[in-house]
Amino acid sequence: MTYIDDRSTDTVSDRDLAIESLLTRLDPEATRPRYWQSLQRSIVDAARMELARRRRMADLTVAGTVTSWARTVVPSAVVAAAAAAVILLVVPAPPNAPVADVGIEELLSIGLEDEAIPADLDDPTSGFTFAAAEIF
Repeated sequence: MTYIDDRSTDTVSDRDLAIESLLTRLDPEATRPRYWQSLQRSIVDAARMELARRRRMADLTVAGTVTSWARTVVPSAVVAAAAAAVILLVVPAPPNAPVADVGIEELLSIGLEDEAIPADLDDPTSGFTFAAAEIF
């Protein structure tokens, strides 16, 4: 089936044949027979190890993965538990100090002097304006 292009008198099929002849020059199989088959073979050969690894990974399960971790996790956990036991046995416990209940206001104002907001903020010559707002 051919269509007439409004911009020229050539038919679409004629242009397709012209483009096809140009594209065949770019086809590597024109100069090397069986190029695409050899390209596919070389790609598969290069990916052979990764494909084998992915095949092996398809057989793994959660239980198998956790079991494989056991070789490194269990000895590490034993060493950590032994270190914690040594620290608890060797380091003396701190003396029992009286516990003082402190509220949030006291925690926020510990170490501050009587005035939480310095008095020089109220000085009009300082050029600094202080504003506070509370929204309830």
